[in-house]
Amino acid sequence: MTSVLEKVYFAAGGACLFYYLMLGAFARFGLNMSWLWLVAAAVLALSGLACRAALPGWVRAAWRALLAAGALLLAALLGLVISGMHAAPPADLDAVIVLGARVEADGEPSRALRQRVETAAAYLQANPDAIAVASGGQGADEPVSEAACIREALIAAGIAPERIRLEDRSATTAENLAFSRALLDAQGDSVGIVTNNYHVWRAVALARRAGYADVHGIAAPYAGVTLPHFMVREAACLVAEWLRGNL
Repeated sequence: MTSVLEKVYFAAGGACLFYYLMLGAFARFGLNMSWLWLVAAAVLALSGLACRAALPGWVRAAWRALLAAGALLLAALLGLVISGMHAAPPADLDAVIVLGARVEADGEPSRALRQRVETAAAYLQANPDAIAVASGGQGADEPVSEAACIREALIAAGIAPERIRLEDRSATTAENLAFSRALLDAQGDSVGIVTNNYHVWRAVALARRAGYADVHGIAAPYAGVTLPHFMVREAACLVAEWLRGNL
């Protein structure tokens, strides 16, 4: 007889598999780590099959305890991600750092990068004494550096070129912040980190670890069907940053 728990496992696993397949349709938007959902589907399916297997009681208990611990850890990490999703900075910051994201093959900013630029431009227009650091290197499949793309988009939005500094060597968020620090007074300047909402908590935490004394998140809006993926990916990235010693 099928148990309720078995049905829950298979239903959740099926949902993860469906979401993984749906994410495949968005591959051209630069999604990565979508395999997390396939792994989750496999784990849940195995858990459902285990309900039917003749396993010792201690094995069942240990497996369920492991799943519960994993779920609690994920919930805690997602809580951190969510806590940064509506970050709004104070007025009159000395500088904002616009974190890079993928540049399209035609040199235009991707959706995520465009949202970051628009948010940064709005802040810079409202706070004319603030400067901007455009931060991001050039990936193998990008025609220009992310920093150069940000700079051109900010200029197109009406931001004067002399207000924009360029950091075009970084390949990770930690490097964005470490390399941008050389262009600012990290101890004396008040700094806003402009990035998509799901990325704010990690970016600010890395900035504090990198030595920024007065740092604030500036959340660029991001919504849609891919948002759950990016939130779960951020949770995994928090673990990875901790293992690397960055957090």
